[in-house]
Amino acid sequence: MTTPRPRESETSESRKAIPADADDWIQQFIKHLELHFVDASRNLPPNASVSELQVTTARAMLATFIDSGMEFESALELLGQVAVARPSGRVVWSDALNQRRFALIDKEIQGALTPAERIELAGLTQIMRDHIDSETNLPMKGARALHQKLLQPEAAGESE
Repeated sequence: MTTPRPRESETSESRKAIPADADDWIQQFIKHLELHFVDASRNLPPNASVSELQVTTARAMLATFIDSGMEFESALELLGQVAVARPSGRVVWSDALNQRRFALIDKEIQGALTPAERIELAGLTQIMRDHIDSETNLPMKGARALHQKLLQPEAAGESE
């Protein structure tokens, strides 16, 4: 499946929206992806099926992520996070996601986790970690009350 290439004027307009560092990184990533794909496709039979091409592409993508400095587990977490967020593009941690994560952990303990579920679990774990580390998860009400208490003059200490 091919997509039409934008005309030169469209290309310069769309590149203005992408920061230069990001554009450089993307261009390098694409070059490495192409090299890994060419290398991986050398083992394909002449009449390779779509499934074989997809596996080859996935191997090339994973190798490219690793070349970019990612650890293997981090790449899996990233893919899982993207897979979980696919419908809306953004996921807010919820009890339903937590229950799904627990169910996947139970399957992992039982040795019944599929490769797709392993990636989903990695993604859910990363989303959970992001939620735990986010400012929205901080106990701000208690922190504000403590801050106000600390700002007030020490009435008990001054009356003695």
